[in-house]
Amino acid sequence: MRRANIVSGVVLALLGLFALVFIIPKGIGEGPDGMMSPRLVPNMMMIVVVALSAFLAFSNLRAKPTPEDAEPTITRGEMLALVKIGAVFLISIALYLLLAPLAGGIFLVAASLLLLGERRPLIIIGMTAGLLIAVWLLFYKLLGTGIL
Repeated sequence: MRRANIVSGVVLALLGLFALVFIIPKGIGEGPDGMMSPRLVPNMMMIVVVALSAFLAFSNLRAKPTPEDAEPTITRGEMLALVKIGAVFLISIALYLLLAPLAGGIFLVAASLLLLGERRPLIIIGMTAGLLIAVWLLFYKLLGTGIL
């Protein structure tokens, strides 16, 4: 676990720094003079992520090794789960682009539930319909905007 915490801390810190230097400045404008910049909250959150990630990595570097540290950091089952979830997202994006946003959303929620071990059809149908109806109500009815 120690090695996994070190790797995660370093990776998250690097991703946070990348977001601070490249993604946030390129994706979010400065805003008008005399007003708070729209970049303020994203920058603050990324600074917190970088600080906590660095703390995670450094605190585990200083920790004493335990016998479980000899085990592999990432197991075969975890890699298989990563590939499966990645495939679900790729298929969802393809369905979104080729058919309709609704098709991609239905597949994403239902397939994710199946991969996580849910087998009760009413729960799968209910959660899929409930989440998509909630998104529709929020964006189309409450906010008056489209998702596309």
